[in-house]
Amino acid sequence: MTKTQTAIKEKRTLFPKSVKNALANKSNILKSGEQNQKLGGFIVKGIWRGLPLYSLTIEERSTCPTTCAHFTDCYGNNMPFAHRFDKGEDLEKRLDLELAELNYKHPFGFVIRLHVLGDFYSVEYVKKWENWLKKYPNLKIFGYTGYKPTDEIKAYAEIGLEILRVRLENPRRFQVRISDGGDAEFSANPIDEGFKGFTCPEQLKKVDNCASCGLCWTTKQNVNFITH
Repeated sequence: MTKTQTAIKEKRTLFPKSVKNALANKSNILKSGEQNQKLGGFIVKGIWRGLPLYSLTIEERSTCPTTCAHFTDCYGNNMPFAHRFDKGEDLEKRLDLELAELNYKHPFGFVIRLHVLGDFYSVEYVKKWENWLKKYPNLKIFGYTGYKPTDEIKAYAEIGLEILRVRLENPRRFQVRISDGGDAEFSANPIDEGFKGFTCPEQLKKVDNCASCGLCWTTKQNVNFITH
């Protein structure tokens, strides 16, 4: 069995030594988008224009639904140097501390990209983010999730439904799209599946990065990505 096959079977990253405990980590776990060429550090378009952008990376596969279309060929397979943080109570304690700091530091608002790697690993974790939206009024969130409200696996569907509920109840603050969601509004699909929507401008090199585009958190149209 190859290393990749073992990682898939054990539902973990291909690079277990890169997984860190959030509380023990010496630097912030919410990273400035300036450290990520694709993201960018300062939003210049869309409903959150003018706000700084941060990101969170947690362990892929261990937090993701096995029904994700890219569970086996996750782009995390090509990211050996990414700093991933382990899921659970320590992660959530550290996030609360850092969100409090950012909420104070950015009185006009700040944006978190969830999750560069990984996903919402439980209903309780989704509710944590909902509570942080209430606790930290300057917080905005965008991202993508493999948890579909229509998933045949009940536990996955419950997480998907919770994410959908939080988005609908927090318009313009919690913009999380359903990955491979097909025709469902606010989805993100592989371009080769032929669904309606716009192709990611960053992948087409029409913009420098996500921060200079803003469509994913501004429009309800579905976004199509060139398969990684």
